[in-house]
Amino acid sequence: MAGIYSSTLKTLEDLTLDSGYGAGDSCRSLSLSSSKSNSQAFTSSQHRGNWWYYSGSMNSRNNSWDTVNTVLPEDPEVADIFSKCPKLPDLEEYPWTDEDIGKILRKVKGDGKSRPFSQEAVRRLSQLLRRALIRIAREAQRLSVMHSKCTRFEVQSAIKLIQSWSLSESCVLATVKALSLYSMSAGDGLRKGKSARCGLTLSVGRFFRWMVDTRISVRIHEYAAISLTACMENLVEEIKARVLASQSPDGGGEISAEILEMVINNDAELWGVLQPYEHLICGKNANGKI
Repeated sequence: MAGIYSSTLKTLEDLTLDSGYGAGDSCRSLSLSSSKSNSQAFTSSQHRGNWWYYSGSMNSRNNSWDTVNTVLPEDPEVADIFSKCPKLPDLEEYPWTDEDIGKILRKVKGDGKSRPFSQEAVRRLSQLLRRALIRIAREAQRLSVMHSKCTRFEVQSAIKLIQSWSLSESCVLATVKALSLYSMSAGDGLRKGKSARCGLTLSVGRFFRWMVDTRISVRIHEYAAISLTACMENLVEEIKARVLASQSPDGGGEISAEILEMVINNDAELWGVLQPYEHLICGKNANGKI
């Protein structure tokens, strides 16, 4: 019965896929790539075809498969080589503002006691999140090549490939929660925006527009945009929780950018994902400790 139910849900999503916004004639995404090989990763057998093929190997260094065992350099000479590794491109446009990140950080849960984040820390966190966004978007783009469409399944799979087990579980649960709230509030479609219906602070519309502009896939389902939005917002909340847990609640003053950097550098689940290098560093912090 579970298999039949899952198949039915997949079929229903496919039937509504035409409501997704088309991303042009091809799914090339030069804005997400800084290397020549990535810009030529997608080809088609014919113009405006329905099928797109990934020309790279499953074990090529442009994919995630060969990066899970990456080790950090401990020798100075190796560190110098490591510093010359290709880096992720800097996003000129991204689907949030520093004010949006500040709103999430100002949310109060539990006993209502939390130290505020400084504006410098908010700006720094916004910059670091762009790197996580690029990584997840690239994986979602790669997974969307086969069927020329990006749905919540591709986004959730990309999250699991990029993030650690516990972090990805938290983000995937956040996507499921947002999608459930969105489905249950179908009657409020004309009265509320998508973000409000999903219970999110970040704008689902901006994420949808960004995914279209960067050509994640030929067709992008609205559930994919909701999932990516919920994932990034949950990632902000996870970072906030870990930063506050490392600090004394009675400590005075704001959380500075230096404190934020220190906590991320000592967290093996966050540090690698938020690094500027194209390859993914998994399971180690800035000191090389697991």
